[in-house]
Amino acid sequence: MRATLVALICVCVGAAQTFAEEVQEKERKEKLQSAGKQRGMDETDDKAPSKARNRERSQIERRNVAAPNAQTLGRDQSGVYVNAPATNSAFSPEFVMRGFPAGVTLFDGASHGFTAQNVDLSTVDHVEFYKGPSAMLFGKALGGYGGAADYIRKAPVEATFARGAATKASFAVTRLTADVNAPLNDDKSLLFRMTGSAQSLGGFVNFTRTRSFDIAPMLAFAADNGDRVSLRAEHNGGRLVYRDGVPADPVFLHVPREFYAGLPANEHETPFFDDVTLRYEHAFDADWKLAAVVDYFFYANRWGWFTGWGYDGFQSVVFGNPVRARTANRSFDAQLRLNGRFDTGFLSHAVFLGLEQWDFYFGYNNDVARYEAAPLNILAPFYSPGVSYAGAYWSNGVARAISRSIYGQDLIDLNENWRILIGGRYDLLAQRERVFDPFGALTGDPTASLSKGTKGYFNPRAGVLYRPDEETQLFAAYGKSLIPNTGVRIQSGEAPPPQQDTQYELGMRHEFLDRKMRFEVGLFDITRDNVAIPNPANPSGFYSVVTGQQHSHGIEVNLGAEILPNLKINAVATFLHALVSKDDNIPSQQGSDLLGAPRRVYNFNASYAFDSGDFKGLELGVSYYYASRLEATLPNTYGFTLAPQQMLGATLAYTINDTLKFELVAANLTNQSNWTSNGALYHGEPRSIAASVSCRY
Repeated sequence: MRATLVALICVCVGAAQTFAEEVQEKERKEKLQSAGKQRGMDETDDKAPSKARNRERSQIERRNVAAPNAQTLGRDQSGVYVNAPATNSAFSPEFVMRGFPAGVTLFDGASHGFTAQNVDLSTVDHVEFYKGPSAMLFGKALGGYGGAADYIRKAPVEATFARGAATKASFAVTRLTADVNAPLNDDKSLLFRMTGSAQSLGGFVNFTRTRSFDIAPMLAFAADNGDRVSLRAEHNGGRLVYRDGVPADPVFLHVPREFYAGLPANEHETPFFDDVTLRYEHAFDADWKLAAVVDYFFYANRWGWFTGWGYDGFQSVVFGNPVRARTANRSFDAQLRLNGRFDTGFLSHAVFLGLEQWDFYFGYNNDVARYEAAPLNILAPFYSPGVSYAGAYWSNGVARAISRSIYGQDLIDLNENWRILIGGRYDLLAQRERVFDPFGALTGDPTASLSKGTKGYFNPRAGVLYRPDEETQLFAAYGKSLIPNTGVRIQSGEAPPPQQDTQYELGMRHEFLDRKMRFEVGLFDITRDNVAIPNPANPSGFYSVVTGQQHSHGIEVNLGAEILPNLKINAVATFLHALVSKDDNIPSQQGSDLLGAPRRVYNFNASYAFDSGDFKGLELGVSYYYASRLEATLPNTYGFTLAPQQMLGATLAYTINDTLKFELVAANLTNQSNWTSNGALYHGEPRSIAASVSCRY
């Protein structure tokens, strides 16, 4: 019924993104040849950027000195909700897209596994958001519909420069970033770039703090025959005290915002990661190109948690047994992709074919204290100075997923008005998991289990594009996707089936005023099957059953314009309903709204830059963000919702010359509480101000 309804209702830009990404390269060429017009939209081939794309990226590098802003990233995108406090951390926030948590983080189109990941934004040039079918651009990664953020990292360019920036902000934030770029030979065929950062972050919550650093060198070589090779490495390390949030109970909406609901002595973390990426690109001729990418990523952390953290219903936070965990995961991804163009009679084809080998491993080892930690009194908190693991229980486990995939797509030009898209991806997915809990410290019973399984999955993708004129595009699309349930333990010892998403989209894009204004509207409908939920037969929550279903549908609206010279505005709105549509094991959850899925989200921002006169170099900006009430718990608790979020922000920047720039950013000027929930409650950051100075030589 839903699919029929969606097929009857008009138009959607989510699909527009899918097709726009894949048809714009040809559109540009056509328009340059016929009318000399360039629309300047993103290239389809994210895996093998052309020389024109490299020149475009070089121009972006020269324009954008500052990295994306962690406090505003994603908030100006329709269908995207930031389910985390807006903090000045220089790390990317956590996104919920079209009602679902973002299932994968992409780096220049490749993933580090199938999970979301915080990103040090000092290494990032800009961020592209893919939603709906474009969230599963073939060859990028396994991951579900809803959406994904693609972090386009800073790459070497032909210019020689050195940049530095220093930031001081509210809540003891101090950050230094560096960016050095230089050609290493006279003909500029060998380029080098290195970015780095060091920061110290406090917080408005007691005990929370972070110390981190990042360094990322990259080499790029262009041969005389046009072949390109690049090698990038990155190391990031840190030490921090994690912010737990507070248990999801109405009483905690009234505790002081600086209250820490944990035991700091058990919650020191030492995360680090290393990443190496090798990319090779070869053009056989103007129509056929080959790209190969190999990425290796390793992450490890030591951190503390509790087996029974929650609220006792009176005046204390309870913890259960303290746990000290050591975890590590590594991801290996190798892809080979062929892109080409050819004609068959009156039909024009833009095709690609790819192979992918993807290998993800996760291991953990837990030490579980023999005693329960003393409760923490909310009214008079006393924090233990230490935690003893003498004679601790222990448990460990490993999980692995391997996918061997082939994917392809054909974008067919029927005529100048009609295009159709046909594609698909086949994954041979192998999963294996071992759990060893000899004392039953986590599972409730002594456990030693092994599960494994291999199965093939085909996920189709199709759509149609109609362009009645150069300014208008109408889209319709359908697709399926795959998300491995690695790390989900089934008590029977079987390998869990993966999540599978099905999405329908319809949409429209129209441009006005000589393309100075664009209007987009879209409608989407997503069903997610095989959602893992806690097994009600196992009170520990360690085991799961894969029977749930979630559903999200909604409308997105985007309006962008340069209404006056140098005055740019952008307005977005999202209307959605995301809920648990099936739950055979916990019937009370069925019909509940998903966490982090407000039904209405609005964002407006405007900026003005003076390019002449006495105020030349001055830039002013203002933004307003609103998200409607959120459910605090799942299943939803009657009468327990979080108040709407409202954030008013302002920026003031002044560029003195080509080498020096000052910037002042104010966030949450009205000092709203802005609670969020992911099972625990998090108080939003109070009013804050950040001042930075950047220079370039």
